[in-house]
Amino acid sequence: MDALAIAGRYYDAWIHHAGDMTGVPLAADFTFTGPVAGFDSAAGYRAMAAQAGAAVRSFRVRHQFATDRMVCSIVDWEMDPLPGTLTAAELLHVRDGQIVQGELIYDAEDLRRVMAAATDPLRLLRRGYDDTAELIERVTADGWAAPGPCTGWTVRQTANHLTGGLLLITRVAEGTPPDPAEIDAQAQADIDHLGTDPAGALRAVAGRSLVALGEPGVLQREFPFLGGLSSGVTLASICLLETLVHGWDIAQGAEIDHPADEEVVDAVWAYARHAIGDDQRRAGMFAEPLPITPAADTFVALLAHLGRRA
Repeated sequence: MDALAIAGRYYDAWIHHAGDMTGVPLAADFTFTGPVAGFDSAAGYRAMAAQAGAAVRSFRVRHQFATDRMVCSIVDWEMDPLPGTLTAAELLHVRDGQIVQGELIYDAEDLRRVMAAATDPLRLLRRGYDDTAELIERVTADGWAAPGPCTGWTVRQTANHLTGGLLLITRVAEGTPPDPAEIDAQAQADIDHLGTDPAGALRAVAGRSLVALGEPGVLQREFPFLGGLSSGVTLASICLLETLVHGWDIAQGAEIDHPADEEVVDAVWAYARHAIGDDQRRAGMFAEPLPITPAADTFVALLAHLGRRA
């Protein structure tokens, strides 16, 4: 069996068998290097592949180049919890009918960020909720009445929209999806979710959100949401995005400081740059992206991607 045929069995395991490498001829001392993980035995790599394969949504070999003892492949794959497509070059070295070495080459920065957030997404979400609640405590009466960056909304309407939206997502995670008519940005902005204690109202919804998302298995479960299915991790990512960005909106309108948490910003940017695109903009959920300079920091890039100018 030539090198290309042996590599074909390797990729068939990713494409059709969820990473199960049982039938793939890996040498016992197979070594693998990549930007996220490395292995020095076939047993270790098989265990990783079986675990990672369960999260792979799709896998495609785009191009291949082969010699007698090496196959270079350009591959595309989609993997939970990362939105969008990852593209990589992979080198497989073959000797005596076995794959003896693998090397995966790609920019893994987004994957690292999402993996870091996915290991404990509620930690960052809790931090985001706390930061925005503390910000809301500093809004004055004049600040609540001031116009916010969202066209036609006051700062209070923006905070109502945020609190109401988080409540709707929480209900999805609790297993009681809202009526489609409730999922209307303007309707949520016009409902008084804040009462006489806006920060307390947000904290109450945030606490309920953390309880719902923290139930065993919820982050891995899929829920009907916005006409499709979204995992619990995705729901948590949306909550974090909404909390960070609308917190910034509130701060801008009320003219108070918004000390964005760097780790939260990184996690939201890693999610938003792939999850927010033309479909969401055509649906009216986000404005068109704005140009930025190459030197712009991550938060500026995130805001510009969502149609906001820092």
